[in-house]
Amino acid sequence: MGHITNAQALREQLMAPQAIERVHAMHALELELEEAPACPVAAELEAFTARGIPYYAPDDPHYREWVAKAVTYWEKLHAQPHAPVPSMTASKVRGGHKGKVCLD
Repeated sequence: MGHITNAQALREQLMAPQAIERVHAMHALELELEEAPACPVAAELEAFTARGIPYYAPDDPHYREWVAKAVTYWEKLHAQPHAPVPSMTASKVRGGHKGKVCLD
């Protein structure tokens, strides 16, 4: 399955007529959250994914709006700058800062 490569791929999966494609897209969004820094965009995306996938109606404006919102959250999350993960040295305590920051 893997991660979503771009916004268009996410949109296509969420609009796919096969339910499993939409489930894979939503799961990929959840995986993105595991790697995301703690920030308002990640919190919004987490709340969005927690509500699940609405009834599939590709011609319904509400469903299209939901897909657009998912894509927007994905784009915002990927626009966040990521600080490099610091290397571990013997003098550093394990379990501290993970090196991920959000400048939102």
